[in-house]
Amino acid sequence: MINTSLLKIIKQIGLTEKHSVVYATLLANQSATPLVLARETRINRSSLYRYLEELRSKGLVNLVMGDKSSRYKANPEGLNQYLVSEESRIESLKRTIPSLVAELSKQEVAGGSEVKYFQGTQGLKQMLWNVVSSGKEYVGLGYLDWNTSVGKSFAEKLRAKNMETGARSREILNHLDDTFEYTGLGETYAKVFEHRAIDPKILEIKHDTYIYGDVFAYYYHYQREYFGVEIHNKEIARTERQMFEILWRTAK
Repeated sequence: MINTSLLKIIKQIGLTEKHSVVYATLLANQSATPLVLARETRINRSSLYRYLEELRSKGLVNLVMGDKSSRYKANPEGLNQYLVSEESRIESLKRTIPSLVAELSKQEVAGGSEVKYFQGTQGLKQMLWNVVSSGKEYVGLGYLDWNTSVGKSFAEKLRAKNMETGARSREILNHLDDTFEYTGLGETYAKVFEHRAIDPKILEIKHDTYIYGDVFAYYYHYQREYFGVEIHNKEIARTERQMFEILWRTAK
């Protein structure tokens, strides 16, 4: 029997479902022949051999040759080396992706418009990451803080990225929170974030909007309904910013 708790942990290191099942089975049995593994994992032999060889290439499994049959054995010590390799790969991606994104952005048709739709919590995370990583000042209307929409852990990453880029943000809300207790950054977050309140009788805010560069974005999150839209259009973004500035002068 596969230990489900162990299987869940193994999946977190980046292995696929099938690789994780094979590896967890080997850990439970210490070592096993392909015949035993196929029976316990219910994976066909041809696919099983491929998964085993891929696990071997990662240093997670060893092949033990016997007189009559070969057995595969899990190599727990190989996990450390595998994680080091994954960390190196991720660090390399971190260095490469920004330049790739910049190059792809140059290839976009000048003056072209684009509308992008996002759904669910992951969609909102991507939208907000696009906002703070742009490095440009962003303004808009605020409904609930990021902790509510994407969770405090990811919200703190967004705020840290905001502090890193130094891009200022201005937000209009119906109710202010001057304590900054919602973030571990405390009042230092005020270096990049300024907010004002507007009476809900004048404007009742029920969703979030962001304007940065040539992008106008908005998202809605209430109960289980999470979705957002990015509109990449210079004139729409310019008009929305003008309306924001009028409201900003009205807010206190």
